[in-house]
Parts: sequence; structure tokens; C-alpha cells
Amino acid sequence: MYHIHFESRHIIVCSSVSDAEGDTGALVLSVGEKEHLGNIPLMFEKSPRIPALYIPTSEKERVCSELCSGYHTLEAAGGVVRDRFGRTLMILRRGRWDLPKGKLEPGESLQECALREVAEETGITKLTIGNLICVTHHTYSREGERILKHTWWYDMKYEDTPSLSPVPQTEEDIIVAEWVPINEIPAKLLSSYTSIKEVFRQAGII
Repeated sequence: MYHIHFESRHIIVCSSVSDAEGDTGALVLSVGEKEHLGNIPLMFEKSPRIPALYIPTSEKERVCSELCSGYHTLEAAGGVVRDRFGRTLMILRRGRWDLPKGKLEPGESLQECALREVAEETGITKLTIGNLICVTHHTYSREGERILKHTWWYDMKYEDTPSLSPVPQTEEDIIVAEWVPINEIPAKLLSSYTSIKEVFRQAGII
């Protein structure tokens, strides 16, 4: 399945109508082979009462590509950083709990970007980067432009003892950076984004 996130809502491109079962309030949209889908995200943005829209199809790549056609796309990378006590590095930015991430710079690999962004946003370095966890897709608007950001999330380990205290990058509107015990993560995710919740699920943390 492909998830395109709109803060607390999402469009899901899936294989079957059954994927929507149990998602209260969600709508299912059936599309034909020749139907152009570029306007659907804008219509979804203007329908805030719809929490989720499922589009079942056997052509997930094509459908996802057409859904994204109306956006300016950006590539980014970030990390799910855990220390030797199993705590996860999280940040608080603009009232939402998040994970450190940022835009890919020219000539930079995705892994280099993820490590750099973690270091810049939290002050945490000396990390061991592991496997790709998942790729999320989320939308936002900036100065009237509709943007779709593709973010590659990597598993990272921090094994120094004692764990270094994170330092929030205040110039990026980050006011808190901290190591969060696993039992406190669900409460933090109540004030987060659906894309970040997806990362935690894919990482097997929640």
C-alpha cells in the first residue's frame, strides 16, 4: 500500500476494498484505467470531514504517480534513533512530536542526509546507521505551492554511555529534543502526524 499523508488524514492506494475494512469514516474510490487522478488530492484536501480515502487498484504505481502529479516533489531523509536503553530520539516542532529529518542536498546520499539531519536537529552524532525502515509521503503548502515530500527513514543506533543529552535546533523551530522511553511514545503520538505514526509501526516500535 501507498500512503499519502495530509497531516492527520491520508489517501491510501491499496490492492483491495477489504483494506479499508475497520477504518471508520473512510471512503473507497473506484477508478478506471483511463481516469486521470491528478485532481483527487486537491478534492480530498477540501473535504476535511473525510479521515481517509482508499483507492483499490491493480496499478498502484500508475495511480500513485498520477495522484502526485499536481505537487512539487522534494526528497528527504531521517532517522529512528534508539539508544542502548531502547529509548527513541524525538523532537517537538510547532506543537507536534516528530522525528529528525530534512531535505536532501545536492550530491548527498540518502544515508548521509539522514545522519546529517539528525546531527543538526538534535546534536546527536556517532551513530550507526542500519536498514531502510520505510518511505513516507506527506503533503503541505508553502507560499501557495503544493509540496509532496518523500522521506526515507533509516534505523539508527546510538550506543555511547551515558547517552548524550540532545540539543534542539531552535532556528528550525524545534523547542524540545529528548530520548523517549517506549512506554511514553503512544502519548507523544497523540500530538503527531499520521506519517510519523506509520514510521513507528514500520519500525516495530508500536
